Amino acid sequence: MVTVNTKKFVEAVREADVFKPPDMSKGTSYLFDSLYSRLSGGEDVKLSSLDFDAFEPEDLESINSLYSDVFERNCYAANGIASALREAVPACKTAAYV
Repeated sequence: MVTVNTKKFVEAVREADVFKPPDMSKGTSYLFDSLYSRLSGGEDVKLSSLDFDAFEPEDLESINSLYSDVFERNCYAANGIASALREAVPACKTAAYV
């Protein structure tokens, strides 16, 4: 039987190199933090909250490429892990009463 400490497991997944964002330019990093991360987390983003001087048009192309090359693949992998965990059968442990 395999036991999983879910807290440690989630921490390990978050720290896994494969799920870390790649190196980005300053503008692409701004878009990742201010736009992509918030939108993918279900938050609303108002255009008025963006600093349009913080990125260049090339940064938009970079974040688009990162999405299709890295983030989409990572999301698929994370969904696979989540699906496997949802299908795992929980095991009851005996409790020791004092």
